[in-house]
Amino acid sequence: MNVREELFLKQDLKYKNFQSRLIPNISSDKIIGVRIPQLRKIGKSLKNNDFSWDYYEEVMLHGFYIGYAKLDFEQRLALLDEFVPQIDNWAVCDCVCVSLNFVCLNKAAFLDYLKKYMYSDREYEIRFVVVMLMNYYLDDAYFDFTVDYLKNISSEYYYVNMAAAWALCAAFAKFRDKVMPLIENNILTKEIHNMTVSKIRDSFKVDNETKQYLKTLRR
Repeated sequence: MNVREELFLKQDLKYKNFQSRLIPNISSDKIIGVRIPQLRKIGKSLKNNDFSWDYYEEVMLHGFYIGYAKLDFEQRLALLDEFVPQIDNWAVCDCVCVSLNFVCLNKAAFLDYLKKYMYSDREYEIRFVVVMLMNYYLDDAYFDFTVDYLKNISSEYYYVNMAAAWALCAAFAKFRDKVMPLIENNILTKEIHNMTVSKIRDSFKVDNETKQYLKTLRR
């Protein structure tokens, strides 16, 4: 059984319809309808990446292969060179990013690699950077670098701005004193500013008094 046959064997048409609504920029004809836990299971069993890129789930599996296969660091980076330009939706970006745990053992080297996409003009290449920084670089060693990058994002792309706001909300939960001035002093673009305020106000990690104060800072 090849990869595509296995995907169609696990097809759930109700989930396909649900997923199609969540990813409106992808044609429903390109979505098979396989749930993420099942995709991860398939991804962990892959012996190679010699299969098509045609369907949403196939692209996702190429990303999972990079994260789960027994590869060395340089092999993973070479595969990312092929994979990152193929990202065309938030779901593939975000699900794959959280699967690239090899980064934890190679943070400095991977950050050097990530810099090639930091000033891309492509929406999902920038989102890839933002989500990777959020997942792996909001620690003491890299926090200032990450937030400095986030605060300087000025993009026309919705999915970049939303990712930046999501990352700043995560940063706020860890180092409030460093992130609050960005909001109070209107450092962020208006779009990212207001999205960040909304994300933080939706967070269960933030007290009500802070949420009420942030409401007054909307632009």
